[in-house]
Amino acid sequence: MNPETYDIFSRQIPYLGMKKQDMLLRSKVVVVGCGGLGSFVTSMLVRSGVGFVRVIDHDVVEESNLHRVSLFNGEDIGKSKAFLAEKRLKSINPEGRVEGIEDNLNPANAEKLLSGFDVVVDCSDNMEARYLINRFCFKNEKPWVYGSILRDEGVSSTFSPEGRPCFACLYPRKPRPGAIPLCSVEGMLSPIAGMIASWEVMEVIKLLTKISEPNYKKLLRIRLKKPKFEFLNIRAKRNCEVCGKK
Repeated sequence: MNPETYDIFSRQIPYLGMKKQDMLLRSKVVVVGCGGLGSFVTSMLVRSGVGFVRVIDHDVVEESNLHRVSLFNGEDIGKSKAFLAEKRLKSINPEGRVEGIEDNLNPANAEKLLSGFDVVVDCSDNMEARYLINRFCFKNEKPWVYGSILRDEGVSSTFSPEGRPCFACLYPRKPRPGAIPLCSVEGMLSPIAGMIASWEVMEVIKLLTKISEPNYKKLLRIRLKKPKFEFLNIRAKRNCEVCGKK
């Protein structure tokens, strides 16, 4: 680590130690989505010293994003979220790399876009992407971190490389179109985005540096208006269509 890079992380290294900071620098993390969660997550990953961060998002910035999306401002409306994230973040860590991919994660490109990374972070806002991530990570024995937010509530879990229980154990049935509440209808408070994103990034740091056990086999649920912080056990389902035969 060169002196300039050391200075950037000089307030983190006394806690983590140089060895674990170097582990972050050698790590690769892919983030799916660059909205309310993803903009916070990508920024914190780069600022924590993760050496390669790829962010995948096919959307452009809309005015309605600005109250909860930390990376963007009014001048960015109509521009690619992924490319803006790359532009804004790549200069923070001179020894690191940030890559924006303007695409929609789908069955045809999931292997190409997610392969070669140590951890996958879900910051998407749709179940199809999460089922794709789950299948890819189960098949390739990769850990991944799930996050979702709505209103003043958020949930997150970390799925281990061993693959059981998996996301399909938690949500075994794909919801019907229109069955999942949308923030455009139900609304969202920006603080919940920052809280769940911070939790997701801490889970990534745990996975990459082994400083403590990640949140395996549990679902974190947070509510803010009437504060509530709880963990729910996730049980592996014997007949799970993804991990049930392992």
